[in-house]
Amino acid sequence: MASNINYLNINENFPVAGQDNDTQIFRDNFDTIKTSLRNAKTEITDLQDDTAKLNLDNNFQLKVVENAVLQNNRTQKFNAGSVSASPTTADFKNGDYQIYTLDASITMDFLNLPGDPVYTSETTPIGMGKIMLELYSTGGSYTITFVTSGGTVIKKDPSFPGTVTIDSSSDPVFIEVWRHSADTIFMRYLGKYS
Repeated sequence: MASNINYLNINENFPVAGQDNDTQIFRDNFDTIKTSLRNAKTEITDLQDDTAKLNLDNNFQLKVVENAVLQNNRTQKFNAGSVSASPTTADFKNGDYQIYTLDASITMDFLNLPGDPVYTSETTPIGMGKIMLELYSTGGSYTITFVTSGGTVIKKDPSFPGTVTIDSSSDPVFIEVWRHSADTIFMRYLGKYS
C-alpha cells in the first residue's frame, strides 16, 4: 500500500531570506504538513492495529499466509491434566497437540476444528485442522470413546481398535484427529508408545 503522506508539495525553500514572502505559500505549506500528519496518524494507527507483532500474540483471523518458509517453529501444546468428566472436550483452540490423563473411562468430543458447525465465526470451512492426542492413565485401565453431535460422523483408519484402552501413566497412546468439513471427523490410531 502506498503512503498518502505528501512531503513533495512542501516548499522547503520558503520563506526566502531578505524578501517579502507571500503568506499564501506559508498557508499552503502548513496545510500540506497538517494533511500529511493526519495521513501519517491514520497509517501508523493501521500498522499498530493490523500488523503482526513480535511482542504480542497475533490473530490472523483466517487470513492466508502464502509462499512462506517456516523455520524453527513449534506447535502449541495443551496439557489438560487429569480428566474424568464425560464428555471431555478436545478444543482445537487450545492447540494442535493435546495431552490428557484419564482418571476414569470417558467419552471425548471435539470443538472448534475447521468445519465445526459450532465454530460460528467460520461460515465456510477454511483449511483443515488437526489435533494430536497424547493419552495417559492415572494408573487404572480406562477406555476412551469418541463422540460427535449434529450429524457429524467419525471415520477411523483400518487399524483403529474397537475399544481404545488407556492403561499406563508412562507409555502414552497417540491418536491423530483431523477435520475440514461439517460432515466428517477423521481419526488415525498411531498406537501405544513404550
